[in-house]
Amino acid sequence: MGTSDRTDQGKKLETYWREIGTKTQGIPFRSDFRVTSEIAPLLPFLVIVEALENDIVFRLVGTGLAEHQGIDITGRRYSDFSRPDQVVRALARIRAAHAQPCGLRTIHTEEYARGIASEVEVAAFPLRGDDNGSPMMVMVVTPVGRGISEKGGKALYLKPLSSIDYIDLGNGIPDDEDVLAGTTGAWAAKR
Repeated sequence: MGTSDRTDQGKKLETYWREIGTKTQGIPFRSDFRVTSEIAPLLPFLVIVEALENDIVFRLVGTGLAEHQGIDITGRRYSDFSRPDQVVRALARIRAAHAQPCGLRTIHTEEYARGIASEVEVAAFPLRGDDNGSPMMVMVVTPVGRGISEKGGKALYLKPLSSIDYIDLGNGIPDDEDVLAGTTGAWAAKR
């Protein structure tokens, strides 16, 4: 995918990731990711997640995103805000981004309890956990549109992706159909 399709925030995060990735010659560790003047403007909408065996945990969520969503999801699980099949697909994509180091750009809609919905772009890049090398992703979440939500009630609901593209970081990109092959049975078993 071309960089012209992405928000400036996503491009800035990619540039920074490439800089620290060059120094580590591969997927950087979480501790390699430091606040610099280049990425400081992204901090309010920065997210770091960790992929566990069966779920994803939000390890860091910027204050701007928490304010935008109306809830701070730091420490919460992806499954708290989405369907089981979405969790399984997200885990498969995170693992693919680590197996063949690449980034992801997704578009999805978030619905908030106050009756508002937001379309967001997520630009995500792989990191390794410092203690155990567990798969992590650093991402910048950029609201790109606003609307009315019919959902209401739930503090936050993350709708399924409307778009996904892999970002080539010099290692090629996986085919999303191959990445998701076999996930249907995995999420059905979780029910």
